[in-house]
Amino acid sequence: MDVRSQVEAARTTALALPLEGHDTLVVVGRDRVSWLNGLVTCDLVKRADGEACYGLFVGRNGRILADARVVVDEARVLMAIAATTTVGLRQHLDHYLVMEDAEIEPRADAFAPWAIHGPAASDVLAAARRAGGSGGGLDRTGLGGAVVFAPLERADDVRGALEETLSRLGGGLGDGAGWQALRLERAVPELGVDFDASTYPQEAGLEKTAVSFDKGCYLGQEVVCMLEMRGHVRRVLVALVVESGPLPERGAAVTDEDGTAAGEVTSAAMSPTLGSPVVLAMVKRPLAEPGRIVRVEAARARVVERPA
Repeated sequence: MDVRSQVEAARTTALALPLEGHDTLVVVGRDRVSWLNGLVTCDLVKRADGEACYGLFVGRNGRILADARVVVDEARVLMAIAATTTVGLRQHLDHYLVMEDAEIEPRADAFAPWAIHGPAASDVLAAARRAGGSGGGLDRTGLGGAVVFAPLERADDVRGALEETLSRLGGGLGDGAGWQALRLERAVPELGVDFDASTYPQEAGLEKTAVSFDKGCYLGQEVVCMLEMRGHVRRVLVALVVESGPLPERGAAVTDEDGTAAGEVTSAAMSPTLGSPVVLAMVKRPLAEPGRIVRVEAARARVVERPA
C-alpha cells in the first residue's frame, strides 16, 4: 500500500503496523501488576477489561526514560518498548525490584509486537487473539486502535490472521512511511524523535494520554504532578500545518512572525489528507496556542491541536 492508502485505511477501516525497532519485556510473578504500577505513569489496576495502556517510565526527576504499550493478562505483563531503551529500562526496573514476587523474563525477542490503527481495530485484534496472539485495545491516534503481541512460534499464524481480516475489511498492512504520515496527521509524538530523556511528559503533550493523575504513587509522580498543577514547563511540543514550500527538515528553525527564535522541528511529513507538510516542533510555551501563526524557515505555519 502507498502512503495515502495506508492513511486512508487507518481513517476508515484498519491499518496494521509491525512495531519494528521494538522489544517486548515480559514480567511474571504474583506482584507483577502492583510492582509495575508503582513505576509507570499509566494505571494498570483500573484499566478496563480487554484494554491495553500506554504509559511512561520516568526518573525521580520526572523526565522520560521510556514509553511502553502495556497488556496485562492472567499470567504476565507484556510491554512493547523501543529497543534503544531496553538495556537501560531493564537496569532501572531491576534497581526497584527488591522483595516483590516479580521477574522480568530474560528474552526481549520472544514476541513480535504489532500496532493496529483505525475504527475496525477491535475486529483485527479479535482475529489475532484467535490465532494465538495477546493484546488489548489501545487508541494512540483518536481513530481507534489496539496492540498485539504475537509469540514467535505463532507469528506466522497471527500475521496470516491479520492479513486475512484486513483484506476482508478493506484495510491493509502498513510500513514506516505510512506510520510517519499518520502519526503526524494525528499529532502522535515518537520517542527518540520528538522527545527523549531530557523531556518531561507535559513538554511532549503526553500528560493527556500516558499519565494518570488519580492513581496511587509511582516513581517521579511528585515532579510530574507539580508540573501539572503549576504549568511551569517552558517549552512544549506542538503540531503545525505548513502553508506551502518543501518539507522541512528535522532541526529546522521555528520563529515567531517577527523572526524571533522560538524552537525547532522535531519531525515532518507530507499529509496525504491535507496535501501540505505537517510538523511536530518543540517551541517556547507562549507560541503554543492553537491558531498562532509562526514560521518554519521561510514558510508560514499555523499551530493546531491536530493537523487532520
